[in-house]
This record gives sequence, structure tokens and C-alpha cells, in this order.
Amino acid sequence: MNKNYSPHNNSINYLENFRGQFHFSPKSGWMNDINGLVYHCGKYHMIYQWGKEIRHGGYATSRDLLHWQDMGVALIPQKSFLPIEAVRNVSGNHVFSGSAVIVPGKVAKKITGSEEDAIIAIYTGEGIGTCLAWSNNNGDSWHNYNNNPVANPNNSDYPRDPCLFWHQKSSKWIMAIYENGTTFYCSKDLICWEFLSNINFGYECPDIYQLPLDGDENNMKWVLQDACGAYLVGEFDGTTFTVDKGQETHKMDLGPDFYAAQTFPRGNLPNNDNRTIQIAWMDNWNGGVGEEIWERNATFPVSLGLVTRNKQKRITRNPIKEISSLYQDSWSMEKQIILPESNILSHLKSKQFDLTAEFDISTIQSGKFGFRIANKIIEYNIADHTLLSQKIVSKETNFFKIRILADWGQLEVFANDGLFSFSEEFGFIPDRDDLEFYTKIELKLKRLEFHSVERIW
Repeated sequence: MNKNYSPHNNSINYLENFRGQFHFSPKSGWMNDINGLVYHCGKYHMIYQWGKEIRHGGYATSRDLLHWQDMGVALIPQKSFLPIEAVRNVSGNHVFSGSAVIVPGKVAKKITGSEEDAIIAIYTGEGIGTCLAWSNNNGDSWHNYNNNPVANPNNSDYPRDPCLFWHQKSSKWIMAIYENGTTFYCSKDLICWEFLSNINFGYECPDIYQLPLDGDENNMKWVLQDACGAYLVGEFDGTTFTVDKGQETHKMDLGPDFYAAQTFPRGNLPNNDNRTIQIAWMDNWNGGVGEEIWERNATFPVSLGLVTRNKQKRITRNPIKEISSLYQDSWSMEKQIILPESNILSHLKSKQFDLTAEFDISTIQSGKFGFRIANKIIEYNIADHTLLSQKIVSKETNFFKIRILADWGQLEVFANDGLFSFSEEFGFIPDRDDLEFYTKIELKLKRLEFHSVERIW
């Protein structure tokens, strides 16, 4: 039995400097791309790249999308640096990026030998090609598919990063993979693959999913994104992705630390939950913030939406509603005038919180205001309509709404109902918990809500 292997020291308490208290990070070691998000048998499962010198498949589970348990290393490649008792259980020298799905019945049997529902991970086995690994005991142990590779045989790492999904209308499994942009393949059994089409778009780690436009479930649009968060909106007919006429390429996150985001397959979530929930690697090869014991982490889960703004279809990203169950101390301020040089947050002290504020700026043409969190400034420029020096797609110019998730080494900022998203690993000075709101103009506050967020460990 190839049980998951834990390389971690059990004494680690997740209290190290810069360690996210409500953002997932591995107990120890290097983390990067999210490689598989599925829900199965009462648990949310997350596979992610682990291991700095040689990439493995790290693995974590959660009952609520908030409290994650590090389950160790699930996918261990042939050239692993782990001790010999860590069974090399997958193909290739490295486990490069991929995705995961839940597979039932006869298709599962062809891969696993049993018709029990299985979690199937598809990944790039470096030096081999596109490969499968599987678990039919809810992730407790993982196994190699004996006839790897199933596609793209090669002796390098390209093509790479397969994203797998079920296309209902054509009754086929579809694979989108980073290859001359993005190439689509199809299969009936996840083993025999046929070329479909190619689109000259994207760099690494594609993801593809449907979203209702402007909340209309009868008007579903397809979104194709790459590792950097660039995305197209259009139609996918089971063969070809066609960009909607006039639709431009946009980026869903404008921060420096957003990469290789992945969504749970639509229809996979429990209790008829039709949200599209996304988690990304919170880094973009930027050098980190000086973490020790572990390196890098994930973004907080968000729910995606798609809205029409300025004749363009734009992604929205908003923290999942479940975060409210982590709220501890809360404080709010109702409609009032904020005078220059007054700090309405002076009485608050926190290193981990969720803050939302909305302002009426209908009569103001210029000026700046913002928040200072320890040694970080988050500023909005009214004249330029920029936040953190990035242009905002505005819902309406009369109001400005901002939401800030701040953690020990993580900052996520959302504005105007998620049209603006900004993810950043940031080295907040560890012994500072001071907050400030500043303005040099008279400002109309509609409402402000502040919630301390409890730790998930």
C-alpha cells in the first residue's frame, strides 16, 4: 500500500514569521503550482507541487475549504530526494503540473482495476509525457497507472500542465495543455487521446471553465486562462475554443504574486453548490519574503463571477463566504464624514483580518486616501482611478468599494465587487499590528466592517 509519505517535523506549529494564519502553506518545504482540486467523499482535496529540487505532488485535505490538513506527499517521482521508505509511486523524474477529476465506473476500472469512484490525477511526468496517477480510497494512498504515458510521449517537460474536464455535450473528456499556446485533446477513457484543435493563447497551466454571464445561468460562457491569470471569454463546442467577437484578453489579478490558479470542476462541489471556486499559487517567482521551514503558500479561495463592463466580459474574484465562520472580533462604522488627518482605525490592532469599506466619491474629482497596514500602504487615487497603482475597472464612478484580506505575510485586495483583484506576498514587519486609515480630503464613508480572522491551524 503506497501510503502518503510525510517528510515534515511534527513539532512545527505554523507560528513562524510570515506564515499565513488563514492561508494554506505546506508544513515544511517548497510549494508552488496548484495541481488538482476536487471534492470527494466529504473532503476537499488539493494536490500541489512540492519540493524545490525535484517536484513532487504534495497533498492536503479540508472539510470546509478553510481548515486544511497537510497529508504529506502523495505523488513521489522516480528521482525523489526523499528517503527510500518513501515509495516512488508515479512516472517521470519530476511531477510537473496537472489537474485532477473524479472518475466513476468502467472508465475508473480501466485505470484502477475497480469500478469504485476514483480520484484521477493527470500530470506531466518529466522525461515521460502526460501521465495518470490514481486513488480509490479517498486519497489515503496513490498509485501509478501502469501504461504511462497516456499522451504526449517525450523525453523532456513539454508539452506540459494538462487540465482535464468532462464536456457534457460531446460526452468526452477534454484535456487542455500548454503546447504552442493551448492545445485541446479528447478521450473517452482518459487513456487514448485524439487531437482536437489549438489556440494561440497562454503560457503554462491552462484552466478552462464555464461561468454565467451577469448571473444568468441560461447564458453560460467559457473562460480559458493561463498561469499568469490572462483570460479569454467565448465558446467551446467540444472541439474548438472561439473567442467572443470584440472580446479582448484581460488579466484577472493585477498583483505580483498570482500564478497557476485552478478551479474545482463545475458540478463537483457538494450540496448542489454551483460556485466556481479558485485557488492559486501565491507567488510568481519573486523571491519570497524570508520564510523559513516552508516556502510559499496558496491564495485564499475565491468564488469567480463574470460580468459585462464597458462592452467587455470581465472576471470577478471574491473571497468565499465561508470566511465569515472564522470571524472573531468585529467592529463597524456607519455612514459619516471622515475629516483629513483623522485615523478612524487607530484603536484597532490586528495582524490577520478581513476589512471592507465603501465610500461615496460622487462629488470628488481628485485626491488620495488609503490604508496603512504596518509597513504596507494601500492607496486609492481618485483622479487616476488607480488602486495600488493599478487601473480599476469601475462598476460605477460614484462609489469606491474595497476589501482587504491581510495575513502574516499575505495581502489580497479586492475592489468594486471583485472586478479588481491584487495578490501579493508581503513581508509585514512581524512585531507590528497597527492599522491606519488616512485621507487628505474630506471623505464620505458609507460603511466600514472589520473582522479579525482566526487561525486555521
